[in-house]
Amino acid sequence: MSYRNRLGVSLALTLLALPAISARAADGYGGSATGGAGGTAVTVTTLAQLTQYVTASGKYIITVSGTITLPDNLHVTSNKTIQGANTSATINGDLFLGSGSSSGTPTVNVIVQNLNFTNPNGVGDHDGISIKNNAANIFITHCTFTDCKDGSLDITEKSDNVTVSWCRFRYPTIVGHDFVNLVGASDSQTGDAGKLHCTFHHNWYDAGCVERMPRVRFGRVHVYNNYYGCAGNNYCVGVGEASQILVENNYFDGITLPWKNYSKTVQGLIHWNTGNVFVNTTIPTWAPNSTVFTPPYSYTLTAGSSVKSTVTASAGNH
Repeated sequence: MSYRNRLGVSLALTLLALPAISARAADGYGGSATGGAGGTAVTVTTLAQLTQYVTASGKYIITVSGTITLPDNLHVTSNKTIQGANTSATINGDLFLGSGSSSGTPTVNVIVQNLNFTNPNGVGDHDGISIKNNAANIFITHCTFTDCKDGSLDITEKSDNVTVSWCRFRYPTIVGHDFVNLVGASDSQTGDAGKLHCTFHHNWYDAGCVERMPRVRFGRVHVYNNYYGCAGNNYCVGVGEASQILVENNYFDGITLPWKNYSKTVQGLIHWNTGNVFVNTTIPTWAPNSTVFTPPYSYTLTAGSSVKSTVTASAGNH
């Protein structure tokens, strides 16, 4: 099947040519995301096709087959599911979930699943996925991020209700700025207060990850059942300006610092439970175990002792 886009270019389009991919159940703060459910299902193999559908109005379930290289940020509009056809499906560049400016129409209701991301050349914002400018109801799951030149996945500028789960982050080649997940870009962006509600669970922070797993300003961030297997790092969780972070049943495996203070004016708060596992590392003594928010959703904790085996077996593009 083919058609002509508004530029008159004929684009080959395969409708449901590949086996259907099961939709992952959204949870956590991003639990309201439905993506493109109920919309048109398409498979794309080229940049032109991918651009056509992620920027279109309406609901689409977009399956990426092969490797598609982006020359710049690729802006995704609302009500989209973007997923890989298989374990080799890859986007090379920066997928941008948000409007082009803080005053533009925000991107809402997006699911990204079962994809590989890489951005060693640093196109766009130099990330694998950038979530910003009031984006909301976002669910990212079972993706593998490799050698993104800046952050792998950053959440900034009044974005809200985001879940990142079962993802694998790794830097086998890139060195110098292996900073993984930034939540809140600046201490001066006080408008982020009341936003940046995020859940990070069952993620694998693999070799080469150095910092920001995540690093939080202003947000209310739930960090549970993640495996930190990045020995030689600087720190894992960054406690920044006016933040609250709940850390439950994670597995810290020979890392340098489980968490570090970055607050300047309003001290961020961290609470950790007894289910966290610390192997060849110690609990930092600078922070009291504070009272923080209670997540407004139900969730089931994997036992901390099982996190390493569970996460390394299933995180990433499977």
